[in-house]
Amino acid sequence: MPIERIVIVGGGVAAWLSALALAAKTSCAIVLVDTGGIDDSLGLPVAIEATLPSVAELHARLDIDEDQLAAQTGSSYGLGRALSNWGESGAVAFNPHGEVGANLGPVAFHHLMARVRAEGGTVNLANYSVAALAAQTGRFAPYRGDGRSVLSTMAHGLHLHVDGYRDYLQNAAMQRGVSVIEGVPEEVHFKSNDRIDCVRLSTGHIVEGDFFLDCSGPARHLASKMSGFAFEDWSAWLPNNDMRVSITPSTSPPPLYAHIEAHDDGWQRFLSCQDWVEELVFSRSAGTGAAGTYAFTNGRIALPWTGNCLAIGGAAAVLEPVASTQLHLVATALSRLLDLFPHSRESSVEATEYNRQTVEQLENARDYAILHFVRTDRSAPPLPERLTHRLSAYEASGRVALYDEETFETWDWIALFEALDITPRRYDVVANGIAGEAIAAHFERVRAVMLKAVSSLPPQLSYLQSQKAVAA
Repeated sequence: MPIERIVIVGGGVAAWLSALALAAKTSCAIVLVDTGGIDDSLGLPVAIEATLPSVAELHARLDIDEDQLAAQTGSSYGLGRALSNWGESGAVAFNPHGEVGANLGPVAFHHLMARVRAEGGTVNLANYSVAALAAQTGRFAPYRGDGRSVLSTMAHGLHLHVDGYRDYLQNAAMQRGVSVIEGVPEEVHFKSNDRIDCVRLSTGHIVEGDFFLDCSGPARHLASKMSGFAFEDWSAWLPNNDMRVSITPSTSPPPLYAHIEAHDDGWQRFLSCQDWVEELVFSRSAGTGAAGTYAFTNGRIALPWTGNCLAIGGAAAVLEPVASTQLHLVATALSRLLDLFPHSRESSVEATEYNRQTVEQLENARDYAILHFVRTDRSAPPLPERLTHRLSAYEASGRVALYDEETFETWDWIALFEALDITPRRYDVVANGIAGEAIAAHFERVRAVMLKAVSSLPPQLSYLQSQKAVAA
């Protein structure tokens, strides 16, 4: 029998984005159980969510115009991250969205960088990134050309005002027929092992369904009752378990980047949207539960999809947002679900493949987060095997090892290695076949072309105001 009725538990961004996606792309009846409370459905409750450029793929699939979204919700744009005090030098490094530099013949740009440095020169990666140069000057407009302009190498994400984004998704989902019931699950009744029949809420309502999504964040109202719930704790590598949030109004143009600063016992992030600045402080606590703090544990459940229940977002995994992965992991999970959506209520084959891909992605994203805290002095506990290999491969010869279901691509890894002062011992020997003068001229030409292109962009504030006028 086909799936006809889907029940989504949770009232936050993950729940409403799931409801919109399933209402838009399936013919099922969608019921959302709004559990209320703080919105930690993405894993951790934040007021401003920085997204990776990849989230735009799901937005496009759901016909969400990101310019209209930013204008209507008070959000802004993001071109990367400024990382300070992460490497041994303590210097500030910029991790841009998009590509960096340009290859010269068969030689990759980062190998050209390595050769220049080996010969005593200095190269700042951010000087050869359109995204970094635009962020530094506060200029932005999305590039929608045919790819021949250097502006096409710039990718962008959003700095989403979370409350506005959730309201936007809720309105869109309800316009597509999603119905809402308020309450918190108190009992989960099963037809058979790992197949939920219905949920009894705190209000007394009984909610039946053929397929269930747990979008309730770390509360895991449904997932915790399933056999695949076993929690894999990542605290050995990611020991931060305490988050403090402060939000202040702002009338200044929002920066086009997040500022993330490392401290001895954690890290701090400053992120802005149109009218607000949010400061997050992450640290290791003794579990005192002090006022104004949110306690959490980095990790994932063993099987996000078990029986007829699928955990999405913070219900599946919690990963501190040092690399802005929270919404990305929800968006890709939903895209994966839509691609694998079962034709019948028996969905073991689809669940197996979904879990394989999802676990692979979660562990790759986890390793990228862990890398921030490695620095060049790597001590116990032993790192995950793949991360150890990535480090060894890059340090040995500048090779970036990528696996299936990656969240971050080659330049994302290289930029983070650079920020941590991790450099390769050797570069591609083919680079020695290019004259030093030709490499210098190539660097000058690339930078000049990028600076000229960036100068043609409007200030981000002007672009935001133009989109508000269109939306009005």
